[in-house]
Amino acid sequence: MSVENSEEDTVKTPHVAKAMQSGILWNLLNAFASQGAGFFIFLLLAARLPPEIFGVVALASIVADMVSIEGRYSGMDAIVQAKRYDNKYLNSSFLSFQAVAFISMLLLVISAPFVARVYEAPLLMQFMPVFGLMLLPIPWLAVMDALIMKNLGFKELTQRNILGTVLGGVAGVIVAFSPWLVWALIVQRIVTLIVSIVFEYLHTKWAPNFRLDLLESKDFTKRFFPLWIVSTLNLAMPRIATMVFGLRYGSEVVGLLRAAQRIDESLRGPIISPLQGLWFPLMSKVRGDLEKEQEVFLSIMKTAAFVALPAFTGLWIVADDIVAVILPQTYAGVGPLMQAVAIVALLIPLSWFNSLSMNALEMNKAAFFYTLITVTASTIALLAFKNAEPDMAIIIMAVPGIFIGIGGNLLVVRRLKLSLVKHYIGLFPAIFAAVIMGCCVWMSRELMADWSALPRLIVSSLVGVIVYGGWIAVFFPNWMKKRINLLRGRGKVEAEQV
Repeated sequence: MSVENSEEDTVKTPHVAKAMQSGILWNLLNAFASQGAGFFIFLLLAARLPPEIFGVVALASIVADMVSIEGRYSGMDAIVQAKRYDNKYLNSSFLSFQAVAFISMLLLVISAPFVARVYEAPLLMQFMPVFGLMLLPIPWLAVMDALIMKNLGFKELTQRNILGTVLGGVAGVIVAFSPWLVWALIVQRIVTLIVSIVFEYLHTKWAPNFRLDLLESKDFTKRFFPLWIVSTLNLAMPRIATMVFGLRYGSEVVGLLRAAQRIDESLRGPIISPLQGLWFPLMSKVRGDLEKEQEVFLSIMKTAAFVALPAFTGLWIVADDIVAVILPQTYAGVGPLMQAVAIVALLIPLSWFNSLSMNALEMNKAAFFYTLITVTASTIALLAFKNAEPDMAIIIMAVPGIFIGIGGNLLVVRRLKLSLVKHYIGLFPAIFAAVIMGCCVWMSRELMADWSALPRLIVSSLVGVIVYGGWIAVFFPNWMKKRINLLRGRGKVEAEQV
């Protein structure tokens, strides 16, 4: 069934709108609280730890995070996608994932001495085995995550993340002010992991019984590995950059890059994570209903453009002032790197959600090849420019994603029977307003060139908020109203006729 292509011609669907409202609000609270607390803790740790320690920890956690982050959420998504919550399936899923975690742990322990020699960082010999051991509880967490998300338990995941972030951060700060300060970031992660396990067990009461059914295991792995591969590839570029930067520029530059990414994450988390976390749960609820699939896709993409473009345009322009205000002088080199990271983040509405939406629509093979092509092209671009400065290297990596992202958009809109051109036109209000805002902020900063960093940052931020919000409110009031109504749970279907 097709609907006339107009935002005015809409059909109310309270089920999806209310689900999106609940998910967005709890994810938003999660992102603001956990990222806010996490960022404050990062600043405390940065005041005590040199950039080299952040760089070594980033290098040590590259492989472990592929299992503890992407693997964990892919395991959860595989169970949610299967809609199987009986003990037989859950135990088989746990044991299948546990085999992956155990093998990864062994690889980390065995490879630690070699990696430490390559990067000339002896601490890697101690950090990597610890990260390996921390992988063993991850499959249990993945199953409990799925049980919580069975009923869209965004509230419980928010409570878990906030509690883990705060308690882990407190533990890390305590160690940072002790003689064992080099272990502060490791202790922070260990305490956060323990808090997550205890919290989720108290809510789910689920524990594995170690009974494996081969057919159920096969079904899980058939879902899990494509999801995990795509998720890992989707986040491969920051890790490839970390490895290449470590070899090319040293652990100090890796630490500066990690600080730039941490600031980026503190902004990206509250504005993107609430939307990112909606794809699988909501698509699993509406799958097979084309009109509602269109609603989820269009609403998330337009809202992503609405919040991401002004945020990262502003971050690009005021990066140096932010660094001067919040970080010690030893982190002065973060500014140019943060500007480069912000420029790359402007591609979020174009390419960030492609693989997520493909997986949510069960286009797993397309998601795999799309992500593989993106990572391969970006890696080749990074390696080809050996003499590039670190900030330029980050931008060079992102260039292939512009063209590949358009191709990914085309695949998704064809699956949803939408028009690519009209989809881009739907993003235009946010793009236009962000450009106007960026010009105004840049000009105002030129007039404040002699000011100190803090008042210039405050005034620049106010100018950005007023210009962006005012421009859209005046020239695109209906578009803005629909974005706000979505966040309030009053969204409507936005479908397009081919």
